[in-house]
Amino acid sequence: MTKRFLLSLAVAAVVIDALPQEVGEYGFLELPVSAHSAALGGTAISIVEPDASLADQNPALLCPQMDGQVMMSYMNYVSDINLGYAGYTRSLNEHGAWQASVRYVSYGEFDGYDEYGNHTGSFGAKDVALQFGVGYPISDNWRAGVSARAVISSYDTYSAFALGVDAGLNYYDETVGRSISMVVSNLGGQLKSLDGRRCQMPTQLSLAVSKEVEHLPFCFTMTACRLLDWDSEYYNGKGEISKYSGGEQILTHLLLGAEWIASDNFYVAAAYSYRRQREFSGQGGFLRGLSMGAGINFGQWRANVSYASYNTVEGSLMFDVGYRF
Repeated sequence: MTKRFLLSLAVAAVVIDALPQEVGEYGFLELPVSAHSAALGGTAISIVEPDASLADQNPALLCPQMDGQVMMSYMNYVSDINLGYAGYTRSLNEHGAWQASVRYVSYGEFDGYDEYGNHTGSFGAKDVALQFGVGYPISDNWRAGVSARAVISSYDTYSAFALGVDAGLNYYDETVGRSISMVVSNLGGQLKSLDGRRCQMPTQLSLAVSKEVEHLPFCFTMTACRLLDWDSEYYNGKGEISKYSGGEQILTHLLLGAEWIASDNFYVAAAYSYRRQREFSGQGGFLRGLSMGAGINFGQWRANVSYASYNTVEGSLMFDVGYRF
């Protein structure tokens, strides 16, 4: 049984490690679960709107206006790799809110073999994260939030377990339409490994500012992300090791986004990531760095869609839908 597991795990490990950093091991925690966030580059921690899925990346955004929201999202990452999310948000007293959610990534089915090369059947590989977060105001303009998650990895009949915490701050001045946020994400570690194969949580620091344009239906966002990871080398779209030069390292940590807010019920958003253009370019060139999306509210329903590149193979569509009870 042990040899069968090692052979099965080796197959899964080779496939998952060959994927971009966003998915392999615990990297799926860095992918957005909100199509609105995905449209703005994948990290949108300073958008102050009553969209409960945005609070997944910054628990400080949780507010009473999200009370009773159920959100669900889905993205086909590439081939048989699928990501899903479901969350529920409730108000806490008159000023705060809490959120419970679950996300998963399924890597598909793999063929298992024993040490003699005999086929032993197929097995699945997946990661699941259970999360609970709370957001509450600490002054008229400042809000703070914290969320904790348990991550369970299942490969064949074996599993791993990890715990992580996100902590966020948000400053919002409604009179001038300015929002500033800071988030430390995935603080924690692995408590149980897959047969000695230990993985690190993707701990990161992100800063962001969003500004609405006075008298015009536009909002611009600049996000500095992955501030604890300043690698100078990367694998380009051809699988070759390349190096960032000069100011490129700074550009790789910036996301530039814009929204056209036609009304309270409709928006169109787009963003550009220099890092994705360089690392995921493949045959897509400049377009690999672009992401875009739109959203609409109708009655108690909310729906969003986005398109972005998270790998060198193809772009990914994300859909989410929400209902407020």
